[in-house]
Parts: sequence; C-alpha cells; structure tokens
Amino acid sequence: MNPPYRLFSRHLNALFMAMAMTSVFFSSPSFAEVAGPVSKLFVADLKGKADLNTTESITPLEKKTVFTAQGASIVTTKDSNDSMVYSNGSGLYLDSDTRLDVKKFAQEPFTPNRYDMDTEPSVSQTQAYVSHGLVGLCTNKLSAGSNMVYSTPQATLAIHGKKVVIETNNGETRVSVLEGDVTVQSSDDSAGQVLHGGQEATIRSNAANETSSIAHVGQIPPERKQFLSDRVAMACIAKRTVYFEVVEHKGSAGETTQEIQASAVVPTNKPTDFTISPSQLTH
Repeated sequence: MNPPYRLFSRHLNALFMAMAMTSVFFSSPSFAEVAGPVSKLFVADLKGKADLNTTESITPLEKKTVFTAQGASIVTTKDSNDSMVYSNGSGLYLDSDTRLDVKKFAQEPFTPNRYDMDTEPSVSQTQAYVSHGLVGLCTNKLSAGSNMVYSTPQATLAIHGKKVVIETNNGETRVSVLEGDVTVQSSDDSAGQVLHGGQEATIRSNAANETSSIAHVGQIPPERKQFLSDRVAMACIAKRTVYFEVVEHKGSAGETTQEIQASAVVPTNKPTDFTISPSQLTH
C-alpha cells in the first residue's frame, strides 16, 4: 500500500489546476480616511468543512471569499483542509483537525499597481496562535519592520520566512523549516534558538510545573521531508494563485477611494472576475 504522503502528493497538481481562477474586489476608504490598515484573508481552496469564528458569529468557511483576518479563528474538521492567502501575500495551509486564531494582523496601505509579487507589499504585523493541528506557511520576503509570530501552547516562533510547518498536539510542538529561518522560544529558553532551512525542533510541555523546553534540535529526518513538503506546497500553491494590489478611483467630487484587488494569475493573463458584495465583508 502506498504511504499516505504519496497519495497526498499525487493530488497536488490536480488541485492546482482545479483551483478557481478568480479576481476578488472589495472597497476600502482612501489612505487619508483609513481607520485601520488592510488586514484580509482570501480563501483560495477548501476541502471538506471548516468554520470561521469571530466575536459576533460562527459561520461555515467558503471558497473564494475574503474576510478580516484580525480576530478570526479558523477551525478545520477531521476530514478537511484549507488554503488561504493573507493580503501581505503570505500563503497559509491548515491541515485537518486544526485551529488557528489570528490575534493580530495589521498591514499598512500599499502602493497601487506594484509589480514585485515575491516581496511583501507593505509592512505588516502578524500574531497567530495554533492551539492544535498542523499549519504550513509559505511567505513572501518580509518588508523591513514587519514581524510574523506564531505561538502554540509550548512555544513562540518568530517566522523570518520562507517555508515552515508547525505541528502541535498532546503537549508537544514541532516546527520544521524547509527554507528560511525561524527563532524558537520556550518558557525555559527566553533567548531562543534559530533554526535554518533543513532543521526542525521539538518543544515539550512539563506538566509538573507548567513550563516548556526545547527537547531536540536537528536535521529534518528524510522520511518526513515529503510529508512536510506536500503540506507547505498547498500554502505555496495558494500564494501563487492570488496576489493583492490596489486600484485608485477618483470620485465626482475629487475624492480618492481605493479598491483592494485580489487577482488570480492565469496563463492568458485575463482572469475571470467577480465582486464580493458588502454582506460578505461583515465577517
């Protein structure tokens, strides 16, 4: 029988072709009127059932929708997974039975019609919490002044890029860096340790005194590389499928408004567009 990761990897190409090639438009005020920076998540792909929890409601997550990231919790069920893209261009994958709480995602407005899709469009601050499950990250090159911090019950992880998998369950967190660097901190090691591409660390809880410590740092075992690569690939596929840009409009009274556009890259360079209604932006 083929190992599960081989069956999983066979579907990646099919998934990439099957993902909807869409463009999403939603309005925001002009820069001068912006009460808070842009902070959105776009749902690039969804398999099975997942929920979006906010302070106001719990609603089923839907593909091709966009919602405010900060304050949102995304929960996948046993047989589901979800791929999303932050408006700073970072791809995010949630495996089955995973919960991610976006404690903070604040992004400064960015320049209209930018062309470098491998670099973060503007400075952003990300703080997220993974209570259980597996999260794969595929980030852009972060802007100077940006920070991205993911935490778990055992560890605090400063993500410097670029391909990272975080797994946490049963009193243990494992962080694997396929490409880039991550600084890992436990409650017993406030200085932290830096992991480079090809390394992973295991952080364990100490139930006796409610602390945690880094139990192991080493190279990613060969038998885990394909499994991890497959999960991070889902985040990278989402990242490549959609990019965010800003379009400015002049009103009849001379006022400037902006539209943040999430566009899919297709071979013809002519994406199919659809518009999100105001009711879909209330999440």
